[in-house]
Amino acid sequence: MQSHRMSGHSREARTASRYAKPSGLALSNPATNPGALAPGVCFLSMATIRQKPNTYAITISTFQQHRHFQRTANAELFITTLFQHRDKTRFQLHGFVVMPDHIHVLITPAEDQSTAKCVQYIKGGYSFAARQQTAGEIWHSGYHDHRIRDAVDFSNQLVYIANNPTRKQYEDYPHVHTNYLDRIDPIPVHFVS
Repeated sequence: MQSHRMSGHSREARTASRYAKPSGLALSNPATNPGALAPGVCFLSMATIRQKPNTYAITISTFQQHRHFQRTANAELFITTLFQHRDKTRFQLHGFVVMPDHIHVLITPAEDQSTAKCVQYIKGGYSFAARQQTAGEIWHSGYHDHRIRDAVDFSNQLVYIANNPTRKQYEDYPHVHTNYLDRIDPIPVHFVS
C-alpha cells in the first residue's frame, strides 16, 4: 500500500499553508467560508492614504428629523463622545454645533482615517454611548460632507456652524464649539501656508 503523504506534511498542513496570509494580503478559504473567493485568490486590504490633509464640514441629521438633541443630557453626551474621538487623534475638531435635530462638525481626519470612518466614529460612538438612555434609531442613514477648499471657505464654514443657533432663534445656546474654545483645534496648517 502506497502512502500519499508528502515530505512529512499532512493534508491539513498543506491546506493551511495554501491559505496562509502574506503580509498586507487577505486570502479566503472557500472550504470554511462559503461566500469566499476561490482558492489562492486574494485581495489587497488598503488603508486610506492621503497625499495631503483635507478638512470637511459634515452635517448629520437625526432619524426622521426627531429632536433627539433637544434633551440636554443627549447633547452633552454627544459632545463628550466627539471630544473622546478627537482626543484619540482620529481627527482634528475645528468646530461643531449640536442642534435639536442635526449636528454640524468641521474636522480634519487623521492621515490614516477616511471621512467615512470619522463619521462612523461620531455616529457609532454616540449611539453606543447612548444605548442605555435611548431606544430606537438615532441617526439618518447618511450624511452630507463638503470638502473645504481654502482658508476663506474654512472661515465661512466655521462662522456658519457658530451662527446656526442664532439663525434658529436660540439665545445663549450651550452646545456649540464657541463654549469649548480650549478644546478646539486651530485652522489646519495646510490652509495657513
